[in-house]
Amino acid sequence: MDECRILCVDDDIGMLNTIEDILISAGYAVSLAKSGAQAIDLLKKGIDYRLVLLDVDMPEMDGYETFRAIRAVDAARDTPIIFLTGMDGSEFEIKGWEYGAADYITKPFIKSVFLARIKNRLTTSMEKPEKQYDRDALERLKTILTELELTVAKYIADGLSNQEIAERTSYSYGYIKNVVSVILEKSSMKRRADIRKHLKEGVFDADTEDED
Repeated sequence: MDECRILCVDDDIGMLNTIEDILISAGYAVSLAKSGAQAIDLLKKGIDYRLVLLDVDMPEMDGYETFRAIRAVDAARDTPIIFLTGMDGSEFEIKGWEYGAADYITKPFIKSVFLARIKNRLTTSMEKPEKQYDRDALERLKTILTELELTVAKYIADGLSNQEIAERTSYSYGYIKNVVSVILEKSSMKRRADIRKHLKEGVFDADTEDED
């Protein structure tokens, strides 16, 4: 797993050291940045980071500003970003999804759950080559869905049920069911089967019976 390098961004040195110890003990390579500006400098050096863990509440350049700046770096345009923060209100989580975060983990966290979600994010980015999906359909969904929603849409296209998706992503069944509803609303599709046909064949089938 030494090829999986993760960038951790947090102004709390103690938290950075804790996360570094956890990730290194799990076999990951880790880089640390104490500010958004420092993180951008590292990314501009062309280091191949597989994932960015980003604190929200930082001075001078907060997590949201840093998120936008990361997306402006060519080498990191598609790098998954997970918000890792002590702010656990629903409004903060919703804002994270709206920005397109791959996940939103609140502190303090349970080590085993934290590592499971990290592993899931990294595995998801590796195991599903985009060539198995219709290219035009995939590009269309990329413009309207967040990263999590796109991941769920791909799982639906692969034939997974909501329960199976929940197990893969470490979210509750109810939460994934809500994500599916959002995908359908954003894409103007009516059924899960439409998502499958759209991603696999580039077409809808409005007469297909829905299923969970």
